[in-house]
Amino acid sequence: MARRFSVLGEPARLRILHAVCHSERCVNDIMQVTGLAQANVSRHLARLYQAGLLVRRREGARMFYRVSPSSHVDLCRLVIQQVEGERAHPKPGKGCEVGRSASVFPVESKEETSV
Repeated sequence: MARRFSVLGEPARLRILHAVCHSERCVNDIMQVTGLAQANVSRHLARLYQAGLLVRRREGARMFYRVSPSSHVDLCRLVIQQVEGERAHPKPGKGCEVGRSASVFPVESKEETSV
């Protein structure tokens, strides 16, 4: 369980998990939804798969990913609800992110370029 939570400590992986939380997606779809580069998406998908949070299947040359088992979907939804709740009701002293992206998992430039 600790290994699974350590994998979830990376914002890019949370965005990927969010992208596949409701439906199975191929790598290209995940790239479009998250805004991450192909190398980053592939690396993070491998970590999520190795941790047992995702399952995959091949269809021709494309690989599709989805959350597995259903308890992980519940975990995904819980994380999203928590993040959305914190954005809707910021804690005192934290400030308001006016003008920032409305995405639950904002893209950070470091993640876009790292390999």
